[in-house]
Amino acid sequence: MSVAPAAGQRQPVDDIFLDHPSMDSNATTAPAANARPVQSIFRDRAILDASVARTASGRWFLTGTPQRDGPKDGVRLWTSRDGKRWQSLGAVHAAGRRVLAPDVAIGGDQLFLTFQDQDGCARIATGLIAQPSGRYRESPCLVPDAADPSLFVDRDGGTYLLWAGGMIARLTPDLNALAEDPRFLKPDQAAFAKPLPAGQDWPVRVRIGEKGATMFRDGERYVVVASEITNRMRSPTEDVFMATAPTPYGPFTRRFLAVPHAGRTSIITGTDGRMSATYNPQCADRYAVLCEQVALVPLERTPDNRLRPVPSVLTEGGTVAALRPAEPIIGIRDPSVTRGPDGGYYLVGTTGRNRQAVGELALWQSSDLRRWSETRLTFDRADLGRTFRNSVALWAPELRWVEKDRTFYLAFSMMERDVGGKTWLYRSTTGRAEGPYRNVAPAHLVEGIDGFVFEDDAGVYLLWGGGWLGQLNARRDGFKRPPVRLVDTDGENVGYEGNGLARIGDRYVITGAEWNGPLRTHGTYDMMYGSARSIWGPYGKRQVGAAHAGHGTVFQDRGGGWWTTMFGNDVTAPFRKKLGFVPLHATEDGLSVRAGESGTQQTR
Repeated sequence: MSVAPAAGQRQPVDDIFLDHPSMDSNATTAPAANARPVQSIFRDRAILDASVARTASGRWFLTGTPQRDGPKDGVRLWTSRDGKRWQSLGAVHAAGRRVLAPDVAIGGDQLFLTFQDQDGCARIATGLIAQPSGRYRESPCLVPDAADPSLFVDRDGGTYLLWAGGMIARLTPDLNALAEDPRFLKPDQAAFAKPLPAGQDWPVRVRIGEKGATMFRDGERYVVVASEITNRMRSPTEDVFMATAPTPYGPFTRRFLAVPHAGRTSIITGTDGRMSATYNPQCADRYAVLCEQVALVPLERTPDNRLRPVPSVLTEGGTVAALRPAEPIIGIRDPSVTRGPDGGYYLVGTTGRNRQAVGELALWQSSDLRRWSETRLTFDRADLGRTFRNSVALWAPELRWVEKDRTFYLAFSMMERDVGGKTWLYRSTTGRAEGPYRNVAPAHLVEGIDGFVFEDDAGVYLLWGGGWLGQLNARRDGFKRPPVRLVDTDGENVGYEGNGLARIGDRYVITGAEWNGPLRTHGTYDMMYGSARSIWGPYGKRQVGAAHAGHGTVFQDRGGGWWTTMFGNDVTAPFRKKLGFVPLHATEDGLSVRAGESGTQQTR
């Protein structure tokens, strides 16, 4: 788990605002070539809140909250010798009573069933591993209104009750009462450099999770585990978070996303000492691999000792989750691809290879979207029309071939501290993608960032700043009429940055990047879209077009297929800051990701 600081040292400060996106480590890693979706180990009964325990001798126990048809009373228990074939023992305790979210735990030769009864009380039923169907001794009400209770048995025999998203209290030896006042487990605030910003929910600072808190030991560290519905990808994704500490009470590290989509989880240690997490999503999570079944996700350690799924197992369904970089050596953000008059593909983006100080940007060319050769694009820096007091970065360059003018246009943004972002529009003086490029205006063309050039039969347009659209005049140095803001039927921007436009059939499709879920830290940076008959709208209600693919470019290949670029800007993306291509299915109803197709295997 997360590395503990040496004695007498504070945890290193981790400022979530310092980098874009966050400084958090990946919760997933690039999928292996043989990666497969996680496989169910239990499907005998639709179940949620699954809890699994395994004895040192290899006997398995499983319980949970039954769903759908069949009896739902009592604590229902299943057992297995191999973790694959299960025998139902029925309601082994509290038959005829309604219980919620039962948890199974093992301590010595004892079997513990912790549950919330019909009145909301947390109770513990104690039995024997050798007689799992036998009689259990039930505790009095331990805590009222205690959702998702679980029991942690420490190596010294000490027992702790956990519930909700991180409440904890030590128990008396007979498990009949709390031995202390409850405490709430949360990250140590010394791990953060700045105060909590007003008006924002930064769950990374204030909690570890909201549901199903459990605890286990990992070496000398205590690990608290809890789940939370984060609404990543605009879906009720229930993700598993963890944090570690030297004691059961803390101080805990900043939480980290350990197992995406897993729902309430248990940690199982196999005979080889390797850990796995149970995976039991609800059916409302449309990106989960399965629902109301139970699977096991093998875990690996990251270089900083966090736990996450191994690269051979996918916890997210769909094409994007299994995507691999199209060209691993290209490190890039905001990738922009356009087709030139020669039928070739041209790529620019935000990259360390950009040498804006001397008027150069990295430019890649390809004939098939698979093999890319790097060259340089040059622009006249003296044409910027201003000098900068501070060091500034050039980012989000967009390259576009305009047939009406028979040349390429380059839009890019620069920002200076205390001045704000601005967008420049340059035109190739040779008609070639390499340029050289000159500014179409005396200085920047618009206030705001992320310019995108679009052409249709009626003219040439500039889109920028989260959805502002203006039709360029004949000189391309201004607008024919005042620009308007494109919004969806709810009056909302279709993405707050990184917008693009495409004409698909007789409809205009606007795309844009949006953080869904916890901003930057554990959310997803998704490609949103809306469509309209007119370029000016009204656009349909925004929706997710491609998860993890925010600030890409939708384009059409020579064969007529549609794609969007992506680079991976969130901790659950299949890769980070690499070039990827997501295959799209375009219809009158909108955009969706094409299933069963990899952007690294196509030749167009």
